[in-house]
Amino acid sequence: IRMENAEAGLEKLRRFTDTAIVIYNDKLLELVPRLPINAAFKVADEILMQSIKGMTEIITKPGLVNLDYADLMTIMKGGGVAMIGIGESEEERDRIEYAINEALESPLLGEVDLTHARGALVRVVGGGDLTVSEAERAAEIVGQKINPQARIIWGCSVDDELEHTVRVLLVITGVKSKSLLGKEVYTGPVKTSAEVDEVR
Repeated sequence: IRMENAEAGLEKLRRFTDTAIVIYNDKLLELVPRLPINAAFKVADEILMQSIKGMTEIITKPGLVNLDYADLMTIMKGGGVAMIGIGESEEERDRIEYAINEALESPLLGEVDLTHARGALVRVVGGGDLTVSEAERAAEIVGQKINPQARIIWGCSVDDELEHTVRVLLVITGVKSKSLLGKEVYTGPVKTSAEVDEVR
């Protein structure tokens, strides 16, 4: 019943929005299956907070390579159903690869078919040792995983509290899922070739 209600609500939302971001509660709880229920929901709330914070900071926080409201609208316009993936890595080598793969494999994405995605927003945050080339690499990896015609926009910023750590936030639009009401995706024009945008 709850799933049916959620799907009915999502269908109504899709009629009046360019993009509806979907996050499953049960997928959130899969991140912490061994915790007591109260603690698990606190962790789930923290993950949601970090996702929302990451989205707002795309617009409000300046970075090495900036993203702004126009970039957000480029990806969200006619985006249909969207999902969020988050990842983090402290590895000494290939930390971007680890963080991106964690984001792409995040339970938040659920059973999503990324081959039909029409857009992706990639935000990389790291400490003072973060390089622009690392963030550019993150966008390249995402581009290899999703629809080659999808438009990818990326940006990066520095948070001095994240020493030797990188965090990645992905917002992927136009997705399909076995368990998600996203079976029909936006069918408007997309770019005829893969494009990765850098906005300074």
